[in-house]
Amino acid sequence: MVGKSNRTKEEKASIVMEVLSNTATIAEICRKHNVASSALYAWRDTFISGGTAALAPGKSSGNIQSQKEVEYLKNIIGELTIANETLKKIQSTRRGGRQ
Repeated sequence: MVGKSNRTKEEKASIVMEVLSNTATIAEICRKHNVASSALYAWRDTFISGGTAALAPGKSSGNIQSQKEVEYLKNIIGELTIANETLKKIQSTRRGGRQ
């Protein structure tokens, strides 16, 4: 049997897709591709888990999380800008009163 290190992720995905298409039995696909059934089951389970994770709410894209973080940071910057302007006005008023 060919070790898993000799297969690319594309090859593994193609073989798993063949399994999921139900056009042949696991035993037939294992013989055809010279792969151990235990390896094929592991590839299939990993493939399905990855697909399931990609469909989970909020997990479909790292970009969504990044966008949320950017919005959060923008809000903080806005709040700090307002506080800074307020402090500048207070400081200016105090200086004006002393002069």
